Amino acid sequence: MLKAIKNKKYELLASLGMVLFLVIIASILMYYLEHNAQPQAFPDIQTSMWWGIDKYLTTLGGDVYPITPVGKFISGFIAILGVGMFALPAGIIASGFIEEIEKEKLRKELLVKESQLKHAFFIEYFGPVKNIKKKVGLSHIPRRWLSLNDIKYKIGLTESSVMKVVDSSNLFRLRNVKTDGVDNAGLEYINLNTTYGQCLDRKSKLTIVNLYASIQPYFGHFSMGMADKLQANYISNEVFSSLSFLESNQLDLVHNESYNGVPDSHAALTEFKENLKELIGADGTCVFMINAARNENLMQFNIGGEIGDDSFENGNFFSDKEKLNSLFAKADMIAKNYNKKVLKHGTVGNPGQNHATNFINTELNCNLLLLHVNVEILKKKGKEYYQYIDDFASIFA
Repeated sequence: MLKAIKNKKYELLASLGMVLFLVIIASILMYYLEHNAQPQAFPDIQTSMWWGIDKYLTTLGGDVYPITPVGKFISGFIAILGVGMFALPAGIIASGFIEEIEKEKLRKELLVKESQLKHAFFIEYFGPVKNIKKKVGLSHIPRRWLSLNDIKYKIGLTESSVMKVVDSSNLFRLRNVKTDGVDNAGLEYINLNTTYGQCLDRKSKLTIVNLYASIQPYFGHFSMGMADKLQANYISNEVFSSLSFLESNQLDLVHNESYNGVPDSHAALTEFKENLKELIGADGTCVFMINAARNENLMQFNIGGEIGDDSFENGNFFSDKEKLNSLFAKADMIAKNYNKKVLKHGTVGNPGQNHATNFINTELNCNLLLLHVNVEILKKKGKEYYQYIDDFASIFA
């Protein structure tokens, strides 16, 4: 009932205000109509207004009755308003009460469907994928994808039901993915716990940051799997993008003048910065994941050097060069297993002052590596995909 009154407060205030206004006007008119005929009953406007309110609330008006024809008409009008005083707000509250009951019923139904979808994300029915996840120690993480066809035919949920669940839940995101030139719609499991995405504090010296998860399909799942494998801290942007169709989500968390000293323009920026400060210490390492084009390179290492600078001498993002060279050597071995290359600033360089990594570098003073990942591996078949996660994680183990 309280929820119904709260949700309908504007309608209630409007109806009560309208009725009270009409009663006051009618009471003033009553004074001018009845004063000469009954000066003792209606001696002044204040008394007349009290009579109108009394009539309005009780439809009795005491022992005072109008005697003029027009006064009687106005009195009847006030009596009708007295009924409206209770009938109109009561109807509004009843409507709101029914709406609240329906909302609660819908909420419970959506929670059941949300639970069904969540359960499905942790079921792997394809043998090779189950085996590789078990082999690399990732059996407990959710699937990277659940198609609408699987949802419809294996769970029995309609597309409209899925849309409603996604709209009310913090666990899933609708994603349209093009595979072999064909559009496929489905869900990604994102499990939001911040306004911008995920923040997992595992008290580790290593933190993995992915601000491209909202844009690149499967990239959030890939980096989440890496962080889980390494038991590293994890931050991902699952919500905001300057390319979002939703105006409320049009925020660029990657490039923003906020990182260059301009005051924060959005609460998500403030929360993101605070989370970075909480997770990354001065003696820690931050791996900033970036999606790269499909080419002969498996990945690129970038520590803020010039484009084409095939060394780590001039980059100032990563001060521990011995550790950096060790990481690169591991990455190079893995790339050779896939007949791919690993570059040092091959096609990428310093990202600029308005980039999130500028804030990490200047404010947190940690070892920072921008890791550009070939997006081709994100759409590999399940067995290959999870092997890539394990291989990338082994670089930082």
